[in-house]
Amino acid sequence: MRKTTFGIVLPTRGVLFSGADPRKDVIELSKLSEEYGYDGVWAGDSILAKPRLDSITVLAAVAGATEKLKLGTSCFASFPIRHPIIMAYQWATLDQLSGGRTILVVCQGTPTTHGKIYRNEYDAFGIPPIDKVERVNEGIEILRKLWKGDNVSYDGKIFKFKDVTVQPKPVQKDCPIWIASNPRSTGELEGAPGNIEGNFERVGKYADGWMTTMVTPEEYDEDLAKVLSYAKKYGKSKSKFKASLYYNVNMGEKDKAGAEAVDFLTKYYREDASHVLDKWVAFGSKADVMKKLEAFVDAGVGDFNIRFVAWDQIKQLKKFSKEILPSFS
Repeated sequence: MRKTTFGIVLPTRGVLFSGADPRKDVIELSKLSEEYGYDGVWAGDSILAKPRLDSITVLAAVAGATEKLKLGTSCFASFPIRHPIIMAYQWATLDQLSGGRTILVVCQGTPTTHGKIYRNEYDAFGIPPIDKVERVNEGIEILRKLWKGDNVSYDGKIFKFKDVTVQPKPVQKDCPIWIASNPRSTGELEGAPGNIEGNFERVGKYADGWMTTMVTPEEYDEDLAKVLSYAKKYGKSKSKFKASLYYNVNMGEKDKAGAEAVDFLTKYYREDASHVLDKWVAFGSKADVMKKLEAFVDAGVGDFNIRFVAWDQIKQLKKFSKEILPSFS
C-alpha cells in the first residue's frame, strides 16, 4: 500500500461538552501525535454557531509544545466574519511562532439556512449571509497581498483600503491557503442556488489545496478530478496542489463504538447524527476501520484528517496509532 499521511483533529469543541481538561485533550494529544509520527494537527473553528476553543490560540499553544507537526484549521468557518487585515496579522504571527508550519484552511461555514444558530452568528456580527462567498474570495486575495508586500491597497466589492502594511510576514514564502468544501453536502454556495460546479471552480481558482468530507470513496474520486481540472485551468500543477479527507473514527466493540460516535456527533452538531454514521465514520474493530480507510486510499485519498468521535481521545489515538497507522506507512 502506498504511503498515506494522517493528521489528527483536535477536540476543541468536544472538550466543552465532555468536561475533559483541554491541556490533556489538546496539548498532550498534540505531543503524542508528534511522537507517533503524524503529519499534523488540525483545529476546527466557529465563534458562536458551534462554540469551541479559539483555533488560532490553540495552534499557538501547540506550536510551543511541538517541533515538527504541521498546524492547520479544519476548517476556519469564521473566515467570512473576521476582517482579513486582522486575520493576516494573526496568522503571520502564528507562522512565525511555529517556524513556518501553518496551513490555513478556510471555508464559508454551514449555510445559514441550515438553522437559527448559523443565522444568528451572522446577524450578531452585522454581516449579510449572502456576502459570505465574496468575503472568502476577497479575504484570500487580501491575505496573499498583505503577506507578499507593503503599502497594499485593495478595492473589492466588500473590502476597501489603501496603503496597508502588515508586519510580521509569514516565515513561509507562499503561506498555504486551502479551501474546505463539500458541494454534495451543502448542495450550493450561499446566495447562489444550484451552483455546485462553481464551488469546485472556486477551489481551483483561489486555493493551494482542498479539504472535503461526508463523501463516499467514489464521490471523492469524482470530486477530486473536478477540483484538479480547475486547478490546472488556473495554472496550478497537480503535484503541488494538495487534497485531504476529513474523516471520523471510533475504535472498539462495533455496537458500542457506533453508539458512542452518534452520541458525540449529536452533541457536537446539536442534531441527531445517526443517519451519517455509516457514511462518515469508520467504527469498530481494526478490520472494520481498515476496510473503510483502504477504500478511500483506493479512490485517491493520500492524506486523512482523523477526528476521534469518542470521549477518551488519548485512548483512541494510542489504539489507532498502534493498530492502523503502521499499515499505511
